[in-house]
Amino acid sequence: MNTIQHIATALTLTLAAAASQAAGTLGLTPGNSTVNIGSSFAVQVSGNSFTDNVVGGGFNLGFNPAVLSLSSVAINTGVWEFVSSNGSTNNNNGTLSDVFFNSIRATLPTGSFDIATLTFSAKAAGSSLLTLSGSPDFPFANDLADVINVGFGTGSVTAVPEPATWLSLVLGMALLPMLRRRKAA
Repeated sequence: MNTIQHIATALTLTLAAAASQAAGTLGLTPGNSTVNIGSSFAVQVSGNSFTDNVVGGGFNLGFNPAVLSLSSVAINTGVWEFVSSNGSTNNNNGTLSDVFFNSIRATLPTGSFDIATLTFSAKAAGSSLLTLSGSPDFPFANDLADVINVGFGTGSVTAVPEPATWLSLVLGMALLPMLRRRKAA
């Protein structure tokens, strides 16, 4: 083999290795939603399009604490039966840190799978981004102990007053002229 063939072979192997690098994305369902103030609602965190068998991983989440409060985190132990943690919630700062999960089953999750259910309460009117990010302490890994390249998704929640609140406001405004006439008489 000459030098050009060695370079071409090395380049082909490098490109093949880069193309086969383990990857996947973490997403939220529903991605965007509108909820009533005072109501509770759930958001599912799931893995999508993972190319390798996943042994485990972790994530962080940010949200607007003026609009939302995180009530609970429930890891799907049907998939992640080994060791897991619901992480640390700080509703004053709008953060969920270091949620992690692991499996040691003979058949590990791959492709798309559920990870956790997050339950929130809507505190006030407004919008909140839900921003997933990687946990530096708990990277996603495959069954060969390779780190998996993960893309992290976002979602949004808009909290609005209940329709009954709007109806009460409209009716109250409609009654104001009648009350003014009564006072004038």
